[in-house]
Amino acid sequence: MFKNTKGILICLIVISLGLSACGNKEKAINKNSLSSKRTSSVESVETDNLPMSDTVDTVIKVPDREGNSKDISIVQKKFIIYTIDSESEQVVPKTGTVMSDEALKPESVVDSVILELDGLIDGDRDVKLEKKDDSVTVDFSVSDKKYPFGKKHKAVETKILECISYSILDNFTDYKKIYFKLNGEAYISKQLKLPGNKPFMADE
Repeated sequence: MFKNTKGILICLIVISLGLSACGNKEKAINKNSLSSKRTSSVESVETDNLPMSDTVDTVIKVPDREGNSKDISIVQKKFIIYTIDSESEQVVPKTGTVMSDEALKPESVVDSVILELDGLIDGDRDVKLEKKDDSVTVDFSVSDKKYPFGKKHKAVETKILECISYSILDNFTDYKKIYFKLNGEAYISKQLKLPGNKPFMADE
């Protein structure tokens, strides 16, 4: 009797260990899969998981004159912008939104990026865009050309320009080249000098 009981216990332990190993293996596979997708999306700047065709429907309650509330639906289209991750300090994609009946324009994309990066950008600035057949020139009107975004590290200044460039190129296939200017002139700051005849970023 004791031998039979002991045998049964051993079998149960073996089966339990087998199931546990299978579960851990499945978790490891899922974890590696998610990790590889995340790394791929950041390194190669993939945006397949944030399709332009997707919409977000927000319902808000608004009181009427009688004191009753009614639901109002706000439908917005998703698009891609880029920002700087606060932990890794890398340029990463993020979802932006625009009203569903509004045509997406480079100006609205750039405004969304500037708003997203508000915590990294000091002071106020006006932004003008000059659009040609295959290029967009982003012209910042600033009070201090030496530090157009405040006294930041050169890497931060460069990544701000990268966020704007990626956001335009990913949303508009007609534009292949991105240029930058300061106060209508060549982009020359204290830390960064861009050649006026060559694009900052090109999608060839």
